[in-house]
Amino acid sequence: MEIQSHAEIAYKKIKEAILKHEIVPGESLSQEELALRLRVGETPVREALSRLTRDGYMTRRTNDDYRVSEISAEEAIEFFDLRQMLESYCIDEAIRRLTPDGLAALEHSVKFSHKSIVKNRPLIDRYLTNQDFHLALAQIAGNSAVCRVLADTCEKLVFTRPVDAVSHGGFAVLRYHRDILRALKLQDRNKAQELMKAHLDEIKYTLLKQIALRTRLARAR
Repeated sequence: MEIQSHAEIAYKKIKEAILKHEIVPGESLSQEELALRLRVGETPVREALSRLTRDGYMTRRTNDDYRVSEISAEEAIEFFDLRQMLESYCIDEAIRRLTPDGLAALEHSVKFSHKSIVKNRPLIDRYLTNQDFHLALAQIAGNSAVCRVLADTCEKLVFTRPVDAVSHGGFAVLRYHRDILRALKLQDRNKAQELMKAHLDEIKYTLLKQIALRTRLARAR
């Protein structure tokens, strides 16, 4: 059984708190405050914060003061440009490599997404469920490097989104996933590509509106 270091535990606890928006983008935190909040020693917290800064989730302001990173409009555009390239590749490869097991994984993701919406699960759960569809598609494509980069990109978009962000439409996302899955079954590469581009563009524009709103509210304060 793997034994985790105190720094690794602190790292995971802080990331989980950011994911759940218990610690929100833009919030300033000190090592001492985090150590007390998480009931972890200051040394592991310091190591965890340094790693989170390297990973892009935190920004160091002073020796003891950190700020949870907020995604900018420029970063959002860059992330989605990257996703467009990666997911276009994934569709090409997935159509060529699609197996019954891969198909079952995508169908399971779609069904689970529908269940999450119907049961009105927390928004963060729905974000992650929607992300799973894209990561399952990347797994089918069979390129581990692409999987890692896509997973990291999706994670950063979830972690650094505006705290007051709302869903861009649960059923709209579900429809895109169902339609992409249908195109994959029909081996219709062009349709699947077209749907994926429209899907990612819709998410991007919604996020950009949320970022613009956050900026206006901050200026009005």
